[in-house]
Amino acid sequence: MVITTPKQHNLTESLGKATQNILHNAFYLAKQKLELSRSEYKQLLREWGWEKEDKKYLKVAQTFEKFSPLDLAEIEPDTLFGLSKQSKKYTSVIEQLLDMGSITQEKVRKLIKAQRKPRTSKPEKPTIWRRNKNGKRYCQVPPIDDETTGVALQSMMDSEGKSAQQIIAEAVALRQAFIEGRLVVCENQRTNNDVEVSDDESEYKNHNSCDLEISGRIEEQLVSKSEREDYAIYSDNIILNPIQTQETIESLSAQLLTVVENIVHIGKEQYKEVKELVASIISFCASLPVSEQWKAFTDITHRKTKALAVIIGYSEKQHKNWLFNLPQLIANAALTNPFELEWVGKRLRTEALLLISNGRE
Repeated sequence: MVITTPKQHNLTESLGKATQNILHNAFYLAKQKLELSRSEYKQLLREWGWEKEDKKYLKVAQTFEKFSPLDLAEIEPDTLFGLSKQSKKYTSVIEQLLDMGSITQEKVRKLIKAQRKPRTSKPEKPTIWRRNKNGKRYCQVPPIDDETTGVALQSMMDSEGKSAQQIIAEAVALRQAFIEGRLVVCENQRTNNDVEVSDDESEYKNHNSCDLEISGRIEEQLVSKSEREDYAIYSDNIILNPIQTQETIESLSAQLLTVVENIVHIGKEQYKEVKELVASIISFCASLPVSEQWKAFTDITHRKTKALAVIIGYSEKQHKNWLFNLPQLIANAALTNPFELEWVGKRLRTEALLLISNGRE
């Protein structure tokens, strides 16, 4: 057997012929489409076994109609189709080719690269997110190079028996509340922000939970200054009838505790009555001097978390201002009786503690 070496194949020349053939056929197809009727043109495509294959060739003919097949012979076929497919994007490239005496693949490639906009690399944002070996995401706070913060955090961990993660989570929750306008720096032990209380009637079904969280009953939201009223600011010089006041407290308390005991049986028929009762309780407390409001409130609720949940859950929007003052009333009471912080729920307790902290600074 005699092994012969095949004749060296000139790839550039072969591709050049392919490009010219593509252009010749594209121009021919465009001419047929122009001269033939629509039905005749469709028949021609069917004879070739084509359906929509003609579209890319018509696009080539349209894009390079000012060139001859020989002018573009050195352009690689895929580049030819790429330029025609995105002719609007590469309009300037095609116009520059018209002014060239000799068009080569290298020149075309350089023009295409110059046309493309350089990608601007976006700086990576710092992230605290990591993934464990199981792919679950968790956050990891980088080292805090601040001795004061470290000492304070360690002191809280030792005195409160909480982990660093728990304390940081509470701190983040407080800061988020401040950013959203739900907490403000108090002046003269009071705040001017308002609270939006949800009055969705479907909430009556949710009060049967023993561990009802107070924070879930308040939808905080800032309102305009023109809507603000201060239910909690009244003169302590108001003279009230103590007997009548006590009778009112006992009556409201009895009705409220009855509702708490039967909360799972509250239906739409009783919904309006409960809302009216809650409105009476808030209006009564708001009518008292500030120094007496918290005592009256605790006498009515008997310091029962469920009773507090009912008041917040069934309150109307017009009572949002007085409800927003609850953290301040709790903070004032907790200065002499820390137990007041234990029964009011996590959200109110956190806000009251923040107010106490601000007052000591």
